[in-house]
Amino acid sequence: MTHRHHWQDWLFGAIGLWLVASPFMLGMAGGSALWSVVALGALVATLALVGLLDSEQQSWIDMAVAVIAILVVAAPWMLGFTAMAIMAWNAVLCGIVLAVAALWEHLVPHQGGHA
Repeated sequence: MTHRHHWQDWLFGAIGLWLVASPFMLGMAGGSALWSVVALGALVATLALVGLLDSEQQSWIDMAVAVIAILVVAAPWMLGFTAMAIMAWNAVLCGIVLAVAALWEHLVPHQGGHA
């Protein structure tokens, strides 16, 4: 059984909510790019809530967030908002942090002291 640290879920939730709010706070023009970023953020926040409520769902939530993280990083190019430097960098940095947190348990060996 894997030991679950809930810090990832809290981080997922914070970044998910930021992705929902940031297009409006950073002045992104409306359109499909805005709503796509909002939808990805809402999805991440929802997965965070599921992870906080049911720690047995850890593995698939981490993998789902890792996949979404790739989409978030690729969003500026896929959705055509690379000219909006602040929003593009926001997406790339949020996606990288999500990916690292999502894969943390799978990449860093657990140093548990359980007998």
